[in-house]
Amino acid sequence: MMLRKTTTKTNRYALAISPRVARVLSVLSIGSLWAWFFLKFYLTAESTWLMRAVGELALLGVGGSMILFATQYLNQAYGEDHEIDERERSARDRAYRVALNYVLWVFVLTFVTLEVAGARDVPKATGSAIGFPAVISKGVVENFLVVLFFTTFALPPAILAWWDRGESDEG
Repeated sequence: MMLRKTTTKTNRYALAISPRVARVLSVLSIGSLWAWFFLKFYLTAESTWLMRAVGELALLGVGGSMILFATQYLNQAYGEDHEIDERERSARDRAYRVALNYVLWVFVLTFVTLEVAGARDVPKATGSAIGFPAVISKGVVENFLVVLFFTTFALPPAILAWWDRGESDEG
């Protein structure tokens, strides 16, 4: 991993990583953010090692998302139209549509989960029919929004990395 100038008109600097590394980083960061969110439901005062592991998952997820955001896929994902060519613009627009579908499906699944759990109108409930505690509180909503923000933040560059077949995956 090294810092290099991008090939766009703006001469921005970005982390130069291979598509394979970017793909692994995207799976690790997005996966660890969701694991952090769901494992927090099972934390107890007695499980200090689990608390530490869950905290490290959060750091890995947030850090990985930020690193992924700083890669060469940044300019393509978030650059101005005049900074990228037509092919890159088309791929960026498709990545945005995939990211939008992700956000919409997360909200649909959240709503369905709350309906199945019977906790939609209850501000705080424990136990559910789907196998995990459905604790709806301000902290849970804040954690959910953090996960949604960082995963959505990292998703367009991650999608572009998964679609990148322009260079060899050997590096």
